[in-house]
Amino acid sequence: MLKLYDEKLSWQQEIRYRGYFLLFAGILYGLFIGNVHLFDWDEINFAEAAREMIVTGDYLNVRIDFQPFHEKPPLFIWMQALSMKIFGINEAAARFPNVIIGIITLSFLFKIGRQIFDKNFGYIWALVYFGSFLPFFYFKSSIIDPAFNLFMFGGVYYLFRFSSESIENGHRNLKFILFAGLFTAAAFMTKGPVGFMLVFIPWAIFWGLNIKNFKLPVSEILLFSAISFLPAVIWYTAIFIQQGGGLISEFISYQIRLLTTGDAGHEGPFFYHFVVVFLGCFPASIFIFRAFKNQNSDTDSQKYFKQFNIILLAIVLIIFSIVKTKIVHYSSLAYFPVTFLAAYTMHKIITGKITNKISTAIGLSVMGILMALLFIAFPLFLMNVESFLPQIKDELTLAVLQSDVTWTGLELLVGLSMLVGVILFIVYNNRGQYLKSYFAIFYSSAVAIFMFMTVMAPKIEAYTQRANVEFFQSLQGQDVYVHTLGYKSYAPFFYQQKDYQNSKYALKMNGREYEDFLLTGNIDKPAYFAAKIDKIKHYIELQPDLIEIYRKNGFVYFKRLQKE
Repeated sequence: MLKLYDEKLSWQQEIRYRGYFLLFAGILYGLFIGNVHLFDWDEINFAEAAREMIVTGDYLNVRIDFQPFHEKPPLFIWMQALSMKIFGINEAAARFPNVIIGIITLSFLFKIGRQIFDKNFGYIWALVYFGSFLPFFYFKSSIIDPAFNLFMFGGVYYLFRFSSESIENGHRNLKFILFAGLFTAAAFMTKGPVGFMLVFIPWAIFWGLNIKNFKLPVSEILLFSAISFLPAVIWYTAIFIQQGGGLISEFISYQIRLLTTGDAGHEGPFFYHFVVVFLGCFPASIFIFRAFKNQNSDTDSQKYFKQFNIILLAIVLIIFSIVKTKIVHYSSLAYFPVTFLAAYTMHKIITGKITNKISTAIGLSVMGILMALLFIAFPLFLMNVESFLPQIKDELTLAVLQSDVTWTGLELLVGLSMLVGVILFIVYNNRGQYLKSYFAIFYSSAVAIFMFMTVMAPKIEAYTQRANVEFFQSLQGQDVYVHTLGYKSYAPFFYQQKDYQNSKYALKMNGREYEDFLLTGNIDKPAYFAAKIDKIKHYIELQPDLIEIYRKNGFVYFKRLQKE
């Protein structure tokens, strides 16, 4: 990889080096993706929707607990369903689509970097995206956003290519409009109209800033919009014909709820996403600030592309700061412009266009060491948690921390690998070997997150939800009702592999009616319940027929038998 800047590389060598990198990335993305259960809510939510598609044979509707769930279109769910048809209904199959999306994303960044700058920029950008915390983390998950972000950024990129060529040589290439529309249509079919909005708004602002050089392409905008909306219009029309008009009001009310309220308790301060993006995109985020300065060495296309990325970053942060619901991955489209701006700075330093500033190196070193120490301190705390238990008064927290989890010491390697990367970065940076220093920090960061997901995430899951998952799995294949009390979870659906006839949708009940039926109604089969230990008093008083089965890791499990 250190021959990156040898301009005599043949195309065969370039493909080989790129292949080595993508193979290494694919291995880290794909290895051990099934070694930990799916996490509530989003991972299990999407996986359950795919399972229910397979169980019902209905691939038109997205369903959760067998009730139509039209808040999300089905494209990513289709990907997961296909994966489950091949690999079975399990965690690895649910996460496998994002492994493929990760490899495609890095390849796409290679392509864009080479086209706008040079092949070396493409390598650096892909490396930076690969080695930043949350971008790497999400490719090992089963959430919808990695695919959604790729599709949106593809739309953004091809709209930029269309605009850039129009400004520079007056040529309007409809091929780019076609590609932009297809990518945006895929984004729309993945997560709804926000997929169009986050592509179109940055482009509209870009046009407004360059209005003197870029005549408004009305016909091309209409063509782009038509292509972007067509698949969703076809799908929504089919759903409307099948389900009726309730779909539209349900969808609109959901969007309004996300915008105006902290949906499902996910609230946060206005600056929430600024902090999340800065910390989540470490180490890349340290390098972005110098990229905002104009560089005379840039071509017009490079200046326009940087401007487009800055606009995109600002739009994502502003929109999701206004939205009341604050969830980490909502702002994950920002990972593309952040890693681009970081790669831009590094490319300029390596090629001697700007000087290396000691303040950047110090900032990265300090933040990297702090994060490494946190990765080390976290398992050390839990290895010695007995010493802290007497100071903990909260009943639930105490029960969770008393969970039977074995820490072997291998978990310390997460922080140690990060620390080694920071040390190598400092050494190489002081020697002026900037490319080596960047390789050291970003590869070590990727390895650290890989190890975190491999050796530490299963331990965290053992505290938070494994007891629940094991309880629900023990009821697989049994014709029983399964329900959570006092908290919301999708785990009973996926891990008990719930049957249609036991759902509230089949019984034509809403959530409250279903719970009351299971607790106090004349049930026709046994009902099993999971509740948090600090919430059980209310339910025991409400229903004395509840029989406690056992307690584990802060949860209490009950059953209620049908009366003869």
